[in-house]
Amino acid sequence: MNIEEYISSGIIETYVLGLADKEEARQLEELCQQHTEIQAALREAQSSLEDYAQLNAVAPPTGVKEKIWAAISDKEPEIEPLSKEEEPEKIKENYKTYSYISRAAVFLVLVGLPYHFYKMNQYELEISTLQREKNEILAQNQIFSAQIREVSQEIEILSNPSTRNIVLAGVEGHEDHSATIHWRTSGEIFLTASGLPPLDQEKQYQLWAIVDGKPVNAGLLEEDGSIRLQKMLAIERAEMFAITIENRGGSEQPTLDQMVVAGKVLS
Repeated sequence: MNIEEYISSGIIETYVLGLADKEEARQLEELCQQHTEIQAALREAQSSLEDYAQLNAVAPPTGVKEKIWAAISDKEPEIEPLSKEEEPEKIKENYKTYSYISRAAVFLVLVGLPYHFYKMNQYELEISTLQREKNEILAQNQIFSAQIREVSQEIEILSNPSTRNIVLAGVEGHEDHSATIHWRTSGEIFLTASGLPPLDQEKQYQLWAIVDGKPVNAGLLEEDGSIRLQKMLAIERAEMFAITIENRGGSEQPTLDQMVVAGKVLS
């Protein structure tokens, strides 16, 4: 007989739970006398059942509790080391005792199942809420990080000694308009256009650089309120800058009667 296979077959657990038939119970009791390994496995299963019953115990209604304990003997039998002569009778006695305990444990577990399911749902809901909040915080952090990088870039551009700041003042009829060119020695141009009012959807501001007396397109202004410092097309040299109002998409040549601001480059 393979003792390990017998122990792992589940018959011991069936016996402890009081579900084994008479033949199975008789065979197990005989094998316990012959093999200490099987006897040890039986005691371990009985101990595990007690631990499980205590771990999963949930206080039932008072009336139910009294009925359960009424079915169990007043004094729980103590398990002591057994002599060879006491073994068969003691195993049978323990079998009856643990049969009562197993039934009580099963009942207590069934009584506690709704509560456990409720708590499980509560925990899952809390985990889901925390995960959603974590994702929101991560998204906000990404936005803040992008804003910090943008502000840092603006500070670097505006405070760099190599950046030339050219104020574009409003021309006749647009005296309340203004803009500022931030022109780097590399030719990069950044435009601050907070002094320009919004346009209709069909119109768009266009920046021009006057190079050798001729207008050169320096880019279209995107009217995005979140953009404080917009990068335009690079211009290496120019005598002055101007902004006109053009049809959306821009023009190849400036519409001079639609000029709103202009400013000379001081040497």
